[in-house]
Amino acid sequence: MKRTRLRPWIDFGGFFAFFGISGVDHDRERRVQKRFEEEFYPHQVTATLSARVAPGPYALGGLPEEANRLGWTVQPNGAATTRLSDDGLASLRAWMERGSRTVQPTPL
Repeated sequence: MKRTRLRPWIDFGGFFAFFGISGVDHDRERRVQKRFEEEFYPHQVTATLSARVAPGPYALGGLPEEANRLGWTVQPNGAATTRLSDDGLASLRAWMERGSRTVQPTPL
């Protein structure tokens, strides 16, 4: 009986990973979107709402459009958070300096 000789096993995974060929990337779109938001919207802003609103995602009517681009997430303690771009932060600060700080929360 002739014995079959095994070929040496070579793992090409490192080679393909080095050149970016690693198969199907299922989470790529989510990661790219998250990275874009972190780079383009670098400012995390928290505002306290005077009225009690149920937790969840909201658009705050009365704010400049740039400050409402990603929407606001209201926490159980009444704090609303979002991420803003440089332009959004500047428009929010200008809106706050005008003195009228009334918003209408609308669920998304």
